Amino acid sequence: MNEKTIFELIHAFEQVNHKMIVRWKSRSAHNLGISHIIVLHELRQDGESRPSDLAKRLGFTPASLTHLSSKLAAQELIHRRQDDLDRRTTYWSITEKGIALLEQAQKDGNATRGELFSHLSEEEQETLLTIYQKLDQSLQ
Repeated sequence: MNEKTIFELIHAFEQVNHKMIVRWKSRSAHNLGISHIIVLHELRQDGESRPSDLAKRLGFTPASLTHLSSKLAAQELIHRRQDDLDRRTTYWSITEKGIALLEQAQKDGNATRGELFSHLSEEEQETLLTIYQKLDQSLQ
């Protein structure tokens, strides 16, 4: 692939990604970004986690995760607790309010996906996801 093509490809990825996020956010009533929703999803899926473990699993920096948690905690979407034996260690868990918001965000996401990908078959959508996952793996 020549240089012009790789930059065109990157630009196309960015354009599609940006448009998907804008459409999803326009559908949502909450004031959270996709990273906030990803954190809530991970906490719901895997349960209570230390922030450092969560950052590693999601590929976030600890500083960005701390910033995200401030907003999530302020809106009572996550609960932070300190370890009884080591007060320096904290654990995060999703609250019932966080679960409700996550479920609504997922409904909004499904509606957005239906709108954006309606011209692709299920097989094409699966192929697209597989391609993105392979690219992500190769870049790690």
